[in-house]
Amino acid sequence: MTFKRTLLAAAITGATFAAGTAHATNGYFSHGFGVKSQGMAGGGVAFANNSAMVIATNPAGLTAVDNQVGFEISWFRPERGYSQTSGSQGNPQYDPGQPTGGMNVPTFPLPAAQADSDSERFIIPGLSASYALTENDSIGIAVYGNGGLNTDFAPDADTLAYTQMQGGTYDGGAAGVNLEQLFIAPTYARSFMDDKLSVGVSALIVRQKFRAKGIGGFGGYSTDAQNLSNNGHEKVWGYGGKVGVTFKPTDRITLGASYQSEVDTDNFDKYAGLFAEEGDFDIPSTWTVGLAAAVTDDWTVTFDYQRINYSDVKAVSNPSFEYLTSGEADKRLGGSNGAGFGWDDINVYKLGVQWQATPHLQLRAGWNRGDNPIGSDEVLFNTIAPGVMENHYTAGLSYSFDQNHEIHGAFMYAPEVSVTGVNPLTAGTGDEAQTTIRMKQYQATVGYTYKF
Repeated sequence: MTFKRTLLAAAITGATFAAGTAHATNGYFSHGFGVKSQGMAGGGVAFANNSAMVIATNPAGLTAVDNQVGFEISWFRPERGYSQTSGSQGNPQYDPGQPTGGMNVPTFPLPAAQADSDSERFIIPGLSASYALTENDSIGIAVYGNGGLNTDFAPDADTLAYTQMQGGTYDGGAAGVNLEQLFIAPTYARSFMDDKLSVGVSALIVRQKFRAKGIGGFGGYSTDAQNLSNNGHEKVWGYGGKVGVTFKPTDRITLGASYQSEVDTDNFDKYAGLFAEEGDFDIPSTWTVGLAAAVTDDWTVTFDYQRINYSDVKAVSNPSFEYLTSGEADKRLGGSNGAGFGWDDINVYKLGVQWQATPHLQLRAGWNRGDNPIGSDEVLFNTIAPGVMENHYTAGLSYSFDQNHEIHGAFMYAPEVSVTGVNPLTAGTGDEAQTTIRMKQYQATVGYTYKF
């Protein structure tokens, strides 16, 4: 008993120190949580798969999980970059335009350039634990990186001309963002009707970390240019909740659903001139429904549908240059209805399969298809946030040495997606500059579970 308590305490203590790491797959959310789920395209709202990390997908699944402690670590490699043309003016200097609606709206032409982001390797840890209080009641905790974004473009991008400029993506030197989201989710779940129905609830304690650099050139579009760029990292806390349910209409079919509330976080005061509502950057709500089918004793198929509601957060979903060029003060960066990144709500479809190849070995595969939230009219501002991924292909395995020890692995590949659009702030050039953003990704995860 002492050893069990020590393991649980280690997982909970680790929650205090674990750090979420920036990544982007379905928008800026992870494609899946937990090494087993990641091997099946991130699905599992109806399939706990005997993993305490099911908490991150559906807390109700905890009732189908053995007493255990799990540790995992992911190596994540996003390859992202951009290219842009200069347009007919070819003038790289910041040039104030004509007043619009009582506010001076500058143009923002840029030189022809191309660059790949540095910082291409990230480590993402995860911790989880579960414990059955009674035959029907279970508690657990999961600690995981929900999502994030990272870009780091050096000031010496491959440009044709940077006359009288500092260089960098937006004439502000090295440019990029770093967004990290760490979730801590203590959970309670209970089963009913001879384990056919389960309900679970998680409290969400969230730490966000953010930094932006090299975007000071947009000061003329901001309500607070001093708190727009190059102010270092800032950390804030937020709180929300998740509820879930599973139901087994037959022995071979399980249905599942979960809802995660919008997470209300403190404002980023250092970036009150960037994010709408003076630095507000809450985490949008999501909901997921799906099923798991044991088609044979050895084969299980899962299908999940997820909706990510980026429209919950103005800083994410409000249009960028449509608002910036409107001339309305409240639509400037940092305003009460300020310009954002123009991201749409997205639909995500996750198809997974698991084969019990031997009594000790499980093999997995999956396909995750998510909408690209960024349209061609929002490309320029999203050069530093190119969350354009669509297809994700996954594979994974687990091997149990005995009833106590398991090891796991998963791999994800997301082929390159690119989006091209015009620079809307080269007003009157007649031949608008074009920007293309692109990204592809690789992720490998290993994990260990101790059951007791």
